[in-house]
Amino acid sequence: MEDTKKHIGIMGGTFDPVHNVHLALAKHAYLQYHLDEIWMLPNGNPPHKKDHRQADMECRMEMLRLAIAGIPYLKLCDVECSLEQYHYTYETLRILKKQHPDMVFYFIMGADSLFEFEHWKEPGIICQECILLAAVRDHCEKERIQARIAELKMRYGATIYLLSTPNMDMASADIRRRCANGDTIYHMVPTAVAAYIKQCGLYQKMDK
Repeated sequence: MEDTKKHIGIMGGTFDPVHNVHLALAKHAYLQYHLDEIWMLPNGNPPHKKDHRQADMECRMEMLRLAIAGIPYLKLCDVECSLEQYHYTYETLRILKKQHPDMVFYFIMGADSLFEFEHWKEPGIICQECILLAAVRDHCEKERIQARIAELKMRYGATIYLLSTPNMDMASADIRRRCANGDTIYHMVPTAVAAYIKQCGLYQKMDK
């Protein structure tokens, strides 16, 4: 029977700011797993990151809008944009599944996160609600990761696939630091995002 469901990748993060490696990772997931769309999911109040953000939610949303403009398979998802409460992955996935019962969700995560997965809120529910795509880079120990995947499959009934990505190192914190030092970031973020950061004077102070 033909699969009529849409297959959607979910890529969460603070995106403070969104950068070129975020977009490259989304593209790799889209192409490798023949997904219909990738939804970029900015987190307004992540429980694991406190007191580091220097751009407010609307600024981060606007930078994402600018970054994905003209890329038809990338969409902006605002389910976690509220600042009033923490957002946990299992809750977000339940909301999305309820709103879109005709979709199959693929949650994109770094392979390193597989080794901390038991410490996430409700890992069993996450595994029920989505397929996990674990991004591995060229230098990662794939045998160790495959062994970890086997453990999680046995423990939670997880469906986990590896997502091959190029060996690219970039962090939003580095971009914020460069902005504070007055260095160029045009090679690290989309041109429209760099222009927006400059126009709004974002990241002029270093993180505490």
